[in-house]
Amino acid sequence: MKRREGGKGINRGAVTIFLTLLIMVMLTLFTAVIYAVRVKCARAKAAAALSGAMSSIKADYNSYIFENYHLLLFDKTYYGKGDGETERLIMAYLEDSLGEGYEVKDVVMSAVNTMLNNDCAALGNQIADYMKYSLMETAADKVIEKISGQEDIDEPVGEDELSRIDEETAAGLTATNGEGEDFNSVKEAAEEYLREHPEAAEYSEDKEDPRLSTSTVSTLLISALFLPENVEFSENIVDLDEVPSIKKLLATYFSDSEIDTSFKSYGALSGDLTGMNGWGDDLKNYAAIIAYDSEVFKCLRDQRDKETYLNMEREYLICGEARDPENYVGTVRKLIKLRLGFNFAYIITDASKMARVSALATTLTWWAPYLQPLVKYLLAGCWSYVESCADARFLVEGHKIPLVKKAEDWATDLYGINKLMSVAKAGGDDERGLDYEDYLMILMALQGDKLYYRTADLIELNTRQFYPDFRMENAAVEFAVDATINYGDTEIQLYREDGY
Repeated sequence: MKRREGGKGINRGAVTIFLTLLIMVMLTLFTAVIYAVRVKCARAKAAAALSGAMSSIKADYNSYIFENYHLLLFDKTYYGKGDGETERLIMAYLEDSLGEGYEVKDVVMSAVNTMLNNDCAALGNQIADYMKYSLMETAADKVIEKISGQEDIDEPVGEDELSRIDEETAAGLTATNGEGEDFNSVKEAAEEYLREHPEAAEYSEDKEDPRLSTSTVSTLLISALFLPENVEFSENIVDLDEVPSIKKLLATYFSDSEIDTSFKSYGALSGDLTGMNGWGDDLKNYAAIIAYDSEVFKCLRDQRDKETYLNMEREYLICGEARDPENYVGTVRKLIKLRLGFNFAYIITDASKMARVSALATTLTWWAPYLQPLVKYLLAGCWSYVESCADARFLVEGHKIPLVKKAEDWATDLYGINKLMSVAKAGGDDERGLDYEDYLMILMALQGDKLYYRTADLIELNTRQFYPDFRMENAAVEFAVDATINYGDTEIQLYREDGY
């Protein structure tokens, strides 16, 4: 009997030990589960706090830029305080949100995407979104609609037409090595002919060469004559070594050459006639940025309704010069060159006008008849230039000029370069015509990707009048944050990306 009782005691002790161990395991497991849940909750709380911290940074967007340019961005340096200021603000937000039991060890801002990254991709995307959701037909769309249905409108003098002219002028081009009247041997031949036939000098002066007048009138003078009285130029000068576009455009920047107003070189004329070709597709491809710039930036024809660094803003987009006067003159020069191709394309189809220049060319080339076809087209180019200068004047004054003219739209005489201010506009300002702002859009299309960078230039210049330390290179639209937070003896690593 005693042995049985001892056995029972042993069994009871084993059960007690087993239960004790089981309870210890369960307590340990329960404790681990509780700890894991607490860590998970702590991590979730930290992640939520980090999300809130980044949202608070985004909420501190530049209100001036949003109100004036409809763009969402924040300055990753907090207006010159450095990247560390953004990280300090995020850390302070985390500490306030998390409270006791948490220690924010480190915050690093990384993978910052700015407006200028990837060829201004973010800037282009925000502009495209704004124009898309503005729910209105853009000004660029209206220009496209006006010119739709006209084939090769962006190449008024195409390769086929130039080839035909080359064939007609082949003898003259061959004799002058393709240079035209300025070829020295031709001049020498003319002088020798005059020495042998002095009576020919009187005949050669029967008619004045209009090119003698055009060669003495510069674009600067023409632009000054056209400038409306109420236009004011800004006194500010853009530091072109500091604006965002310098990093992109430095290697490709060049000023457009003047039109060769002597009209004695066929090669120069061909270059001037085709120098503004190819804008048709770009007007469509860059329609959003062109329409956006036309909406938010001023030009010569606009009222001065807000303080901006430059007054000729759209002219700056086209020319990229440091001052308003240079941008105005450059824009007039480009308008004249653009119109030159269209006017030349028309004049060579006008039988009466070509008969006149052909007769004059015959007179001017009495000493070298093989040059007559060549000089005929050079004179046609000269007359087209006179008409183009008048067109530029009418546009600056607020009139409309059709891209492709008809006989009733022609306003000038062959010898009219010195009478530009007195010539009256031919035709009316009908729906066929494009005004100054419309032509600016065509000139902007010719700038291609430069538009984005020069748009960034103007936004930066205008913003710095109110926020002197602002730079577009710091204009962030997306960013990531790595955060290290201690919770008890557990280290929590967080990574989050956010943006507009």
